[in-house]
Order: sequence, then C-alpha cells, then structure tokens
Amino acid sequence: MRASATWLILVVLVVAPLSGCIQVEDGTAASTESEAEASLEPELYSFHCEMYDELERCWKLLVPESVNGDEPVPLVVDIHGFTQDMDKHSNTTAFADIAIEEGFIVAYPNGYENSWNAGTLCCGTAHEENIDDVSFILGMIEHLIATQPVDADRIYLSGWSNGCAMTQMLTVQASEVFAAAGCMSFYLIAEASPTYSPVPFMEVHGFLDDLIMYGNAGMLYVFSEDDEWAKEGALQNLEDWKKLNNCTGLAPELFTVELDYDIRGYTDCENGAEVRLMTLNYAGHNPYAKDAPDYQLGSPEDLVWSGRKNPTGIESTRIVWDFLKEFSRSDEASLA
Repeated sequence: MRASATWLILVVLVVAPLSGCIQVEDGTAASTESEAEASLEPELYSFHCEMYDELERCWKLLVPESVNGDEPVPLVVDIHGFTQDMDKHSNTTAFADIAIEEGFIVAYPNGYENSWNAGTLCCGTAHEENIDDVSFILGMIEHLIATQPVDADRIYLSGWSNGCAMTQMLTVQASEVFAAAGCMSFYLIAEASPTYSPVPFMEVHGFLDDLIMYGNAGMLYVFSEDDEWAKEGALQNLEDWKKLNNCTGLAPELFTVELDYDIRGYTDCENGAEVRLMTLNYAGHNPYAKDAPDYQLGSPEDLVWSGRKNPTGIESTRIVWDFLKEFSRSDEASLA
C-alpha cells in the first residue's frame, strides 16, 4: 500500500503543473477549483461577444469602480496561452488586482478553440484554420475605444506563452495602435509589417522553462527542428527586438540584478522605445507570482517541482506593468 500511495503522489505532482499548456480531458477538478473565484466574477467582470469573420468572438472585461468615465484611462489587453481561456488567464496573471489598485481597464480576449494564430506553426486550431486573430483583437480594441473611457494613447499588450507570441505579432503588425507591450514565455515568430514603427517591448522568461526553453524554443515533438523559430531563445529574442527598434549598444545593459532574477536590455532606441528581458532564474514556463507555490527554495526537490512555476514569488506582472505604464503614444509621436 505504501508503494502505491507513493506512486499516486508522484503522478499528481507530475500532472498538476502541466495545466498551463496541456489540456486536461477531465475538467472536473479544474472547474471545482475555480468555483469560488468564478462566483465573484459578476462583481468584477462583464462578458461581451461580437461577430468577426462569421465567427462569434468573445472577451472578458474588467472596468474598476474607480473608472468613472470622466477621464480616459489605460487599456491592457491580456492574452491567454494555448489550451487556456479568458477565465483561467484572468485568475492567473494578477493584472486584475493591479487594475483595481491603479485604475485602468483590462480586456481578456478568448482564442478560437483555446488557441491563437500567432505566426509560424503556432498554435493549434487557430493556426491550422488560419484564423485572423489580429483583426479580431484590433476590432475588439476599436469597440472598447468607442464604448469605454479608453485613452487611445495608452493601449498596452500582454500575454502568456501562445498569448505572448500573439502579443508580439500584434505589436509588429499594428504598431500604430500600441504604446508598449510586455509578455511572458514566448518569442516573436511573425513577420513585422513594412510600416512597423518601434514600440517599447519587454519579455519575461523562466530560465527553467522546459516547454519554450530559455536557450532555444522547445516542444520539438510538435514543431519541426527545421523551423527557424525553433532555434530562437530569450537572449536572441532580445536581440531581434533590438534590431526592430533600432537600438544602439554592443551588448545589453543590466538594469537589475537580484538573486532570483535580472533585467537587461537597451534604452537608446528609435522613437524613445526600449527593449528589455527579465530572466527568472528559478521559474519555469509559468512566470506568474499569483500561481506560485507557497514554499521557499531549499532542496533539489524544490527545484525539480518548480519547473513550470515561479517559486520565488517575484511579482513579474507588476514589473511588466511598471514598464508598460511609462510609455504613451503621444510621447513617442513627439520623439518621432
């Protein structure tokens, strides 16, 4: 019996961290776990759907009580990962907490079949059916500008994994819309528009990410090793954005160096843009502090089971927000 119990515990430990990117066929446990959070949602969120390309596309919207319509406020579009949805994502990223505290709007778009068509071979049904997710999200933003007190000069993008790839695709293909972008755990795998104008960008990546690896992209059992983006990595992505934003400097500057993370990048870029990479030394594919374990690092086992988490609890979302909110389209226009 003891051996059986030990085996059961190991199976639970292995399977549980995978929920960020791999769909669970039996959703009973996941739905039960979120019931308490879901019961509070009517007080915080509203839900909206519109037709785009003959498909019903939906999003979840948070407009804090402090937003009264008298003054335009920033909008953050926060995009979920592959196999996730707007509900799971809004309960993970902590942007809702920050929005309530600081008074801005957050929109969580829902991907087609829990996926986004974000560029080369990514991801899922949305890519296979060539869904125009760029037009959907831009259409959603236009709707929000028309119906909410959105400051059109302060529209920001964020997202996780497949949603981070979607964040970067939107940024390089519709740079005239966004003041800045910052996302988690993926790279740019889409071509930039010929009209691209530099936009401040920050990526957060766990050094122990075993899905979209820090050194080079993973999931090679799904994606081909022959694809150029599979040779990408967090440092190379930083250099790609340096080139896109016409930044100067032979090597990235170190802005912050801590035991559990560092931030590096370039500040001398066109249009006042900056480029940054935040490396979480002990985190895996999930970089969000809100979903981190409660324990402290103290043993080799902790490092193993922290593979997909952010075990040190660094508030990566707040650091990204502190970066985003420094930029406005009106400031960039004055520098152009």
